[in-house]
Amino acid sequence: MTPPLDLEALFHQHADGLAGAVRGILGAGADVQEVLQEAFLKAWRARSKGERPAEPVGWIFVLTLNLARDLRRKRQRRGPHLELDDVDEAKLMTRERPEARLTQDETLAAAREAIHALPDDQKEVFLLRTSGNLSFAAVAEALGIPVGTAKTRMRTALMGLRQRLAAFSPEAELEGDLR
Repeated sequence: MTPPLDLEALFHQHADGLAGAVRGILGAGADVQEVLQEAFLKAWRARSKGERPAEPVGWIFVLTLNLARDLRRKRQRRGPHLELDDVDEAKLMTRERPEARLTQDETLAAAREAIHALPDDQKEVFLLRTSGNLSFAAVAEALGIPVGTAKTRMRTALMGLRQRLAAFSPEAELEGDLR
Protein backbone atom coordinates (compact mmCIF):
# COMPACT_ATOMS: atom_id res chain seq x y z
CA MET A 1 0.00 0.00 0.00
CA THR A 2 1.40 3.39 -0.98
CA PRO A 3 1.63 6.06 1.70
CA PRO A 4 -0.83 8.94 1.40
CA LEU A 5 0.32 11.91 -0.65
CA ASP A 6 1.27 14.83 1.63
CA LEU A 7 0.02 17.70 -0.54
CA GLU A 8 0.81 20.39 1.99
CA ALA A 9 4.46 19.37 2.22
CA LEU A 10 4.67 18.98 -1.55
CA PHE A 11 3.30 22.47 -2.21
CA HIS A 12 5.53 24.02 0.48
CA GLN A 13 8.62 22.26 -0.84
CA HIS A 14 8.01 23.51 -4.41
CA ALA A 15 6.42 26.89 -3.63
CA ASP A 16 9.15 28.97 -5.28
CA GLY A 17 9.20 26.84 -8.41
CA LEU A 18 5.41 26.84 -8.68
CA ALA A 19 5.33 30.62 -8.23
CA GLY A 20 7.95 31.04 -10.95
CA ALA A 21 5.96 28.81 -13.27
CA VAL A 22 2.81 30.88 -12.69
CA ARG A 23 4.71 34.11 -13.38
CA GLY A 24 6.12 32.48 -16.51
CA ILE A 25 2.59 31.97 -17.83
CA LEU A 26 0.85 35.09 -16.50
CA GLY A 27 3.68 37.62 -16.28
CA ALA A 28 5.29 39.47 -13.41
CA GLY A 29 2.10 41.10 -12.10
CA ALA A 30 0.28 37.80 -11.59
CA ASP A 31 -1.65 37.00 -8.45
CA VAL A 32 0.49 33.95 -7.75
CA GLN A 33 -1.07 33.09 -4.39
CA GLU A 34 -4.56 32.93 -5.89
CA VAL A 35 -3.44 30.43 -8.55
CA LEU A 36 -1.46 28.34 -6.04
CA GLN A 37 -4.40 28.18 -3.64
CA GLU A 38 -6.69 27.05 -6.44
CA ALA A 39 -4.12 24.45 -7.53
CA PHE A 40 -3.83 23.12 -3.98
CA LEU A 41 -7.61 22.90 -3.70
CA LYS A 42 -7.89 21.08 -7.03
CA ALA A 43 -5.14 18.64 -6.00
CA TRP A 44 -6.81 18.10 -2.63
CA ARG A 45 -10.12 17.25 -4.32
CA ALA A 46 -8.43 14.90 -6.78
CA ARG A 47 -6.62 13.12 -3.95
CA SER A 48 -9.82 12.75 -1.95
CA LYS A 49 -11.41 11.12 -5.02
CA GLY A 50 -8.60 8.55 -4.99
CA GLU A 51 -6.24 9.98 -7.62
CA ARG A 52 -2.66 8.83 -6.99
CA PRO A 53 -0.24 10.34 -9.53
CA ALA A 54 2.87 8.35 -10.44
CA GLU A 55 4.96 11.57 -10.50
CA PRO A 56 3.47 13.87 -7.79
CA VAL A 57 5.80 16.83 -8.44
CA GLY A 58 5.13 16.81 -12.17
CA TRP A 59 1.43 16.41 -11.45
CA ILE A 60 1.20 19.52 -9.25
CA PHE A 61 3.26 21.54 -11.74
CA VAL A 62 1.08 20.54 -14.69
CA LEU A 63 -2.07 21.17 -12.65
CA THR A 64 -0.76 24.63 -11.67
CA LEU A 65 0.35 25.47 -15.23
CA ASN A 66 -3.07 24.48 -16.56
CA LEU A 67 -4.81 26.75 -14.06
CA ALA A 68 -2.48 29.63 -14.96
CA ARG A 69 -3.18 29.08 -18.67
CA ASP A 70 -6.93 29.04 -18.02
CA LEU A 71 -6.65 32.33 -16.13
CA ARG A 72 -4.58 33.83 -18.97
CA ARG A 73 -7.26 32.83 -21.52
CA LYS A 74 -9.96 34.30 -19.29
CA ARG A 75 -8.05 37.59 -19.02
CA GLN A 76 -7.49 37.69 -22.78
CA ARG A 77 -11.22 37.27 -23.40
CA ARG A 78 -11.98 40.00 -20.87
CA GLY A 79 -9.59 42.40 -22.59
CA PRO A 80 -6.83 44.65 -21.27
CA HIS A 81 -7.13 46.33 -17.93
CA LEU A 82 -4.90 48.48 -15.79
CA GLU A 83 -3.26 47.06 -12.69
CA LEU A 84 -1.75 49.02 -9.83
CA ASP A 85 1.97 48.47 -9.41
CA ASP A 86 3.02 47.01 -6.09
CA VAL A 87 5.76 48.99 -4.36
CA ASP A 88 8.41 46.87 -2.70
CA GLU A 89 9.55 48.84 0.34
CA ALA A 90 12.72 46.76 0.61
CA LYS A 91 13.76 47.99 -2.84
CA LEU A 92 13.11 51.58 -1.83
CA MET A 93 15.30 51.28 1.26
CA THR A 94 18.27 49.56 -0.39
CA ARG A 95 21.74 51.09 -0.33
CA GLU A 96 22.38 49.77 -3.80
CA ARG A 97 23.21 52.32 -6.49
CA PRO A 98 20.10 53.25 -8.50
CA GLU A 99 21.82 52.48 -11.81
CA ALA A 100 22.73 48.97 -10.68
CA ARG A 101 19.18 48.34 -9.42
CA LEU A 102 17.72 49.68 -12.68
CA THR A 103 19.99 47.46 -14.78
CA GLN A 104 19.11 44.44 -12.67
CA ASP A 105 15.37 45.21 -12.89
CA GLU A 106 15.58 45.68 -16.67
CA THR A 107 17.45 42.41 -17.11
CA LEU A 108 14.98 40.53 -14.92
CA ALA A 109 12.01 42.07 -16.76
CA ALA A 110 13.56 41.14 -20.11
CA ALA A 111 14.11 37.55 -18.94
CA ARG A 112 10.53 37.26 -17.72
CA GLU A 113 9.23 38.72 -20.99
CA ALA A 114 11.41 36.34 -23.01
CA ILE A 115 10.06 33.34 -21.07
CA HIS A 116 6.51 34.67 -21.37
CA ALA A 117 6.97 34.98 -25.17
CA LEU A 118 7.97 31.34 -25.64
CA PRO A 119 5.40 29.11 -27.37
CA ASP A 120 3.34 27.22 -24.78
CA ASP A 121 4.83 23.79 -25.55
CA GLN A 122 8.38 25.11 -25.04
CA LYS A 123 7.40 27.21 -22.03
CA GLU A 124 5.85 24.20 -20.27
CA VAL A 125 9.00 22.11 -20.65
CA PHE A 126 11.26 25.04 -19.68
CA LEU A 127 9.24 25.85 -16.55
CA LEU A 128 8.92 22.23 -15.45
CA ARG A 129 12.69 21.74 -15.85
CA THR A 130 13.79 25.03 -14.27
CA SER A 131 11.07 25.89 -11.77
CA GLY A 132 10.07 22.32 -11.00
CA ASN A 133 13.59 20.92 -11.21
CA LEU A 134 12.15 17.83 -12.90
CA SER A 135 14.14 15.37 -14.96
CA PHE A 136 13.39 15.10 -18.67
CA ALA A 137 11.74 11.75 -17.98
CA ALA A 138 9.46 13.32 -15.36
CA VAL A 139 8.66 16.26 -17.66
CA ALA A 140 7.82 13.88 -20.50
CA GLU A 141 5.60 11.78 -18.25
CA ALA A 142 3.83 14.83 -16.82
CA LEU A 143 3.10 16.23 -20.29
CA GLY A 144 2.42 12.89 -21.96
CA ILE A 145 5.18 13.31 -24.57
CA PRO A 146 8.30 11.31 -25.48
CA VAL A 147 11.53 12.17 -23.63
CA GLY A 148 13.20 13.15 -26.92
CA THR A 149 10.41 15.64 -27.60
CA ALA A 150 10.88 17.17 -24.14
CA LYS A 151 14.62 17.55 -24.79
CA THR A 152 14.03 19.10 -28.22
CA ARG A 153 11.51 21.58 -26.80
CA MET A 154 13.95 22.54 -24.06
CA ARG A 155 16.80 23.03 -26.53
CA THR A 156 14.57 25.15 -28.79
CA ALA A 157 13.39 27.22 -25.81
CA LEU A 158 16.96 27.83 -24.66
CA MET A 159 18.04 28.91 -28.16
CA GLY A 160 15.11 31.31 -28.33
CA LEU A 161 15.87 32.75 -24.90
CA ARG A 162 19.55 33.21 -25.80
CA GLN A 163 18.58 35.11 -28.94
CA ARG A 164 16.09 37.35 -27.13
CA LEU A 165 18.46 38.06 -24.26
CA ALA A 166 21.68 38.48 -26.26
CA ALA A 167 21.55 42.25 -25.72
CA PHE A 168 21.92 41.71 -21.96
CA SER A 169 25.12 39.65 -22.12
CA PRO A 170 28.44 41.16 -20.99
CA GLU A 171 29.82 40.62 -24.51
CA ALA A 172 27.01 42.76 -25.93
CA GLU A 173 27.88 45.57 -23.50
CA LEU A 174 31.52 45.39 -24.64
CA GLU A 175 30.49 45.44 -28.29
CA GLY A 176 28.35 48.49 -27.59
CA ASP A 177 31.33 50.23 -25.97
CA LEU A 178 33.54 49.48 -28.97
CA ARG A 179 31.14 50.99 -31.53
